[in-house]
Amino acid sequence: MPRFLVLQSDFGLDDGAVCAMYGVAKSVDRDLEIYDLTHGITPFQILEGSYRLYQTVKFWPEGTVFVSVVDPGVGTDRKSVVIKTATGHFVVTPDNGTLTHIKQKIGIVAVREIDEMINRLKGSEDSHTFHGRDVYAYTGARLASGVIDFEGVGPQLNVEDIAEIPIDEVVVSEGYIEGTIEVLDIRFGHLWTNVSLEMFELAGFKLGDEIDVFISYKREKKFHSIVPYVRSFSSVKHSEPLIYMNSMLTVAVGLDQVNMAARYNLGTGPDWKITFRTNKTINSLPRSAAGEENER
Repeated sequence: MPRFLVLQSDFGLDDGAVCAMYGVAKSVDRDLEIYDLTHGITPFQILEGSYRLYQTVKFWPEGTVFVSVVDPGVGTDRKSVVIKTATGHFVVTPDNGTLTHIKQKIGIVAVREIDEMINRLKGSEDSHTFHGRDVYAYTGARLASGVIDFEGVGPQLNVEDIAEIPIDEVVVSEGYIEGTIEVLDIRFGHLWTNVSLEMFELAGFKLGDEIDVFISYKREKKFHSIVPYVRSFSSVKHSEPLIYMNSMLTVAVGLDQVNMAARYNLGTGPDWKITFRTNKTINSLPRSAAGEENER
C-alpha cells in the first residue's frame, strides 16, 4: 500500500514549480496520495522550514514521506538525503539545516544519501537548479509508492553528521528566561519561541502573572512591555498583548486580533532574543508603553 507523500517548499504557488513536482510524483505512481504541508516558507529561510516539519511530522501516520525543499544552496556540493525519524516517518531534503528540529526534538535513527544515478528523474541530468522536482519529489514518490525501500535510497551516512543550524540554548533561572523567537504563527503575527512549558514552569511563572517581556534583535531593543500570562486570547481586551502556550506547548507572545510581528516589525531566527522576567522590581511600565517605546 502506498504511503502518503507530503510536500513543503519556499516556492509559493505563483508559477508551475509545485505543479511540476506533483506531476513527477504522479508519473511514478498515479495512485499516490499527495498533500501540501506549505509552499509559503519565507524564501531561503531554512530554519523556518525546519520548524514547520517539526510542527507537522508527528501528526501523520507512521511511514509518511515528507519532501522539504528550502534550498538556497541548490547546485552546490551539499548532500541530498533521506532520513528516518524515531517515529517512523521519512524526510527527503537537502542536508542544509532543514533537519535541525527533527534531529533535536524528535530524533533521527538513520540517514541515507540519495544516489542520483538511480534516484533522479530521467533526462534531468543537465538541470542544476530544480532538485525539488528532479531529485526530491522523484525520490520521495519512489519511496512512498514502494518502488524503492529505504535501503534503496543510497549509501548510509552517520546521523551525527547531519547539518544543524546553531540556536542558543534557553537560559532558565528563578524568575528569568531568555530564549529565541523561532517562528511566527504566520497569518496572525504571533511570536513562537523555543521556551517550553516545562521551562516556563521551572522558572516559576504561572497563569495570571504579569511578566516583563523584552525582545531584541542583535541585542538592540525592539519591544518591551509588561504582559499577562493567560490561557487564551479571550483573557485580554482587543489589541492587548498576552503570553500563552501555543499548540506545540511552547511559549508564545501576541496581540489579540492584531498582527504583533507587523506592528512592531519583529522577526524570527537565532538573532531574535526574547526574555521573560518577574515583575517584582518593575512596577511603573504600563502595557501601552510598548508602542510608545518602540516609536522613540
